[in-house]
Amino acid sequence: MADHNPNSFGRKLLSWAPFVLPVIGGAAGMIIVNSTPEAFLNPVIAVAGGAVAGWGLSALIVRLADFR
Repeated sequence: MADHNPNSFGRKLLSWAPFVLPVIGGAAGMIIVNSTPEAFLNPVIAVAGGAVAGWGLSALIVRLADFR
């Protein structure tokens, strides 16, 4: 019953996940590009790929949390 409280920490965390995880993924892509300059990675693909991966992870987390 406590999980369905609109003010619970879990609900607040789930409401922020779709916004925070793509930003973290994009930042991780930027860190990977800047830390390996000899790899000649395309920064647009790395940052966008990280953001898409973060979005997908947040969508998966939110959907799995709804089944609970």
